[in-house]
Amino acid sequence: ETKEVFFRHMRDFNMDFGELESRDLFKYYGLPIIMDPELINTLINELSTYSSKYKVLVVDSFTPLSRLIEKNSEIRAILQNFFYNLAKIEKSLVVLVAEIPMGKEALNLGDIEFVSDVVLFLRQCMERGLVTRFIEIRKAREAPVSIGEVPFKIIDKVGIRSFLPPQLEELPSIIRGVSYEYPCKELNEVLGPISAGSSMFVAIPADARSTENYVPGLVSLSLALKHKLKTLVIDYVRPPHTFIDSLLEYAAKKSPRSCDTLKKLVNELVSVEYVNPATMSLEELYTHEIELVRQHQPKLLILNRVDIPSRIHGIEKPEKYFTYLWNELLWFRKRGVTVVRISTYVNRESYLQNSSISETVVRLFKTLREPNLKIYLWSERKTPKIIDFQVLSKCLDEFVYGVCSEKK
Repeated sequence: ETKEVFFRHMRDFNMDFGELESRDLFKYYGLPIIMDPELINTLINELSTYSSKYKVLVVDSFTPLSRLIEKNSEIRAILQNFFYNLAKIEKSLVVLVAEIPMGKEALNLGDIEFVSDVVLFLRQCMERGLVTRFIEIRKAREAPVSIGEVPFKIIDKVGIRSFLPPQLEELPSIIRGVSYEYPCKELNEVLGPISAGSSMFVAIPADARSTENYVPGLVSLSLALKHKLKTLVIDYVRPPHTFIDSLLEYAAKKSPRSCDTLKKLVNELVSVEYVNPATMSLEELYTHEIELVRQHQPKLLILNRVDIPSRIHGIEKPEKYFTYLWNELLWFRKRGVTVVRISTYVNRESYLQNSSISETVVRLFKTLREPNLKIYLWSERKTPKIIDFQVLSKCLDEFVYGVCSEKK
């Protein structure tokens, strides 16, 4: 491609190579496709003139040269020695970019592939009609590689974003020295304060999703506002404005006066992102959520209706989905992000699986004998308890009344 096209593509990755060129930090050297072996020495001599000035050489694309290598062992030896010496003697980084033909898994690069320190294979596949992208690590000399595939996402104006899960030897622990009290005494007595970096799972009835079922999520939101925690809400089923509106509407019903203080807190601290998991592959959804957390840097993350991505991506490959979910929670924990995951009660297996990876469990339920909502509460190192829904509702009422009664 021409220099202008290359510069335009790099700007899409938020890289200004024009500025680098103006500062003499970048040199674009355009060549016609080389099919004549006699021109190889000319190419090497030309590149050698820049080897002492520039420490990174990128050949894009190496594919035409690979065609010559296949047919001429002498040319293969010349190129191999040039690239090897440039990297080892001149202490330069040499990057060879090659295209793999459709349907193939490898290129015939000769001995160059064997002397390379790193071989990366960028590939994509189709799942449910959606594109999934991976970086496959085929070789990394002197590196203890335990992960062979790394999912990545191409983001406009950002570039390539990949995600590496925490390794076993660095599994993060919950930040025990930092915790947040709930906005009322009753919940603190039953659950105790929630530790930073921990995970809470909230299950609500799937067939009785009234407004009151969202009170646990609103209590989580009130906890964030009480402690002035920057909060990100990722909602899988509703438009971005409604989760915040639910709290403000609740406050309007409970408070006799206009609560501008609560609105101000919400506007300052809470961001909402709507994500449709049906339009993404599991890997893209995974990296997209990580990127949202990177962008917003929240202390509290509320994931509303996690049963939706679970049903879309976890039915066909449950082990794969659970692996991604666990690694994602560890990534959040490592960064001290407290996570609240809200789900409808789908079945007992799903409920127990989600509970097993959470430090706090809140489940709303009804029985035939008792039509009023009950709440099952459990937290690590605490005895499980069942309380009336009114206790949770009262907790939210106390917070709303306290905030709305503050003097401006």
